[in-house]
Amino acid sequence: MSKVEATVAVQEGAGSRAINPELKRFLFILLAVALGAAVYFLPIVSSEVGRRAFAVTILMLVMWITEALPLAATALVGCLLFWIWANIPMTKSFSGFTSDTPWYVLGILLLGVMADSTGLAKRVAYNIVLRLGTSYPKILGGMMVLNFLLTFILPSGVARCLILCAISIGMLQTYGMAKGSNVGRGLMLAMTYQASLFDKFVIAGATAVLAKGLIESIGKAQVTYGMWLIAFAPLALLTIIASWYLIMKLFPPEKRTLEGGEEYCRAQLAAMGRISAAELKAIAILGIATLLWMTDHWHHMSASKIGLTAGLFACLPVVGALKKEDFQKANFHPVIFLAGAMCMGYVMADTEILKTLTAALFKWMTPVLHSSSVIAPMLMYWYANIFHLFLGNEASMLVATLPALMQFCVKEGFNPLTLGLLWTFSAGGKVFVYQMSVLVVGYAFGYFSTKDLFKFGLGLFFVESFMLLVILPWYWPLIGLTFR
Repeated sequence: MSKVEATVAVQEGAGSRAINPELKRFLFILLAVALGAAVYFLPIVSSEVGRRAFAVTILMLVMWITEALPLAATALVGCLLFWIWANIPMTKSFSGFTSDTPWYVLGILLLGVMADSTGLAKRVAYNIVLRLGTSYPKILGGMMVLNFLLTFILPSGVARCLILCAISIGMLQTYGMAKGSNVGRGLMLAMTYQASLFDKFVIAGATAVLAKGLIESIGKAQVTYGMWLIAFAPLALLTIIASWYLIMKLFPPEKRTLEGGEEYCRAQLAAMGRISAAELKAIAILGIATLLWMTDHWHHMSASKIGLTAGLFACLPVVGALKKEDFQKANFHPVIFLAGAMCMGYVMADTEILKTLTAALFKWMTPVLHSSSVIAPMLMYWYANIFHLFLGNEASMLVATLPALMQFCVKEGFNPLTLGLLWTFSAGGKVFVYQMSVLVVGYAFGYFSTKDLFKFGLGLFFVESFMLLVILPWYWPLIGLTFR
């Protein structure tokens, strides 16, 4: 993140009088400690253990939001404070590390590294682009579909953004399109925004995996890969169509026929050579894992077992596709962060914290959900987006709010799976760059502005609000996702 932010700062001509980053982080830590201390002395929770746990929870959330420390480091600090200062047994303070959610993420990370390091992801992308022709509307739509399909084999939004933006830049250069062109702005914005959005439609990215773990552990509802995919399939299709329409309207192309993209992709494929044995192994491993994930409602093998088994199988010599040095490329920080987030959720559930948050945050929803299942999804979507403005990191937003929502569902008799899926989908709405690291990565290339992002994000916000108003009340009940 810091390197990307530095790039953005250089591109925008940031002033030399900016606050020293180390000092800024230290001030954020002091802020987190101060807010945690304030919560401890306020009469919000009655028991001493609850007050201390609540103080640690606030400290963790503030440090996650401000990123004063790496997310994984904050997670470990929080678990340690739960154990040492709040006097919560170690078996509960570190209980997230014994749940299956972090290990599912580890398997997914290894599969993503495999798809990237073997060249399979780029080969798939180049071949698909070759078949799109020279029509800009077709290229734009095809790249959006490719972005979604790559989510199954490359679950990291940052990795997809980097790969697809690199391909897009190569094509734009062959098309002779400068950074200020509408074609460049539209294509790069679409690849960036959708890389941050599609993780919610499939249990692949860290946000969806985190939501799955919280829904199951606190909401006590089973979440299957197949059900998640079926629930969001129409929304994914409509989002692609709506995104394509918005990009074409907001950034009308200077010319609709673009020459030269095929030559670029052919040159890249020629440089890659024939498909390698490692890529064939990667195809087999990813294909079997995806098939097992999509049929988990038949064989009942958890997605975590499938993902971790497939990821570790990829590391095996001879039969696997990952080399020894490739294993080190995997970013293990999300595993620790998710485990720490799960720990915090368990502690909140075992103390009075969730009851307090539930009463404060979701009391208004009871009459709405009882009276109207038509307008409720849209209102929840708006409510979640308001949270997202203040809790910029969507993982932090879910950690801070989803446990309380699950407790609310259990207490009031609502379906935690339905409301959990809806709340997770709502975390995808963004209008500012700071709301997700993927947006910062795409923005750093310099092809679109913050104003472009705001216009597109706001337009998609209203479109998806309407989609929820129309689709959810009749489609989700057909597949068993009702509010009660």
